[in-house]
Amino acid sequence: MGLNPRVAFMQRSTRRLVILLLFGLLGPISSCTPSSFLNLTVTRRGNIQIGFVNNTPFRANFTFGGYDVTDEATVPVFAQLRVEGNTTAPTQTQACRRTFSIGGAELIRLITVQGLTVNDAPVLHQDIYFSNAPAGDPLAAAPTEGTAQQIVQLDGIDYQCAGVLVFAFMQNAMAPGGFETQYTFVLPAPPTFPPP
Repeated sequence: MGLNPRVAFMQRSTRRLVILLLFGLLGPISSCTPSSFLNLTVTRRGNIQIGFVNNTPFRANFTFGGYDVTDEATVPVFAQLRVEGNTTAPTQTQACRRTFSIGGAELIRLITVQGLTVNDAPVLHQDIYFSNAPAGDPLAAAPTEGTAQQIVQLDGIDYQCAGVLVFAFMQNAMAPGGFETQYTFVLPAPPTFPPP
């Protein structure tokens, strides 16, 4: 005894619909790289801490912060620093975002296009500048000695929320601009519980 023709038709239609839905949902995911998938699916909560160590004899100046590339209305969290030569800046704390950048083109663009308040206009530039001009001089934020390339990192790949990002600046004659940035990520300490 065969199935009612209407029931058989509905079963075939349902199977086709499920297959189409699966391909429709899996298509965008399968086209993502593993890195993109991690960045899009990682939990984004809490704060990150950022440390800057200037191992050069020159003042480093830059704009840094985070934003969400998947959010068209993203408002970046950012700050600006001038770190004197051979010094360590106080640890910075920011809300964790999917992308963290130092002097990145997209970060600078978002700050400019959205008209966000900038406390140190000469430091709103791409890359990391190194200056030998005295503090207060008009060239104090200019790249009189060279530059280090901008940094763009992704949550879930290069760092995790609640962790510590440490950047060390150093001279390198072989690097574009004559300077480089070395990066270390320190995992957040696991929670500790009192013994039962």
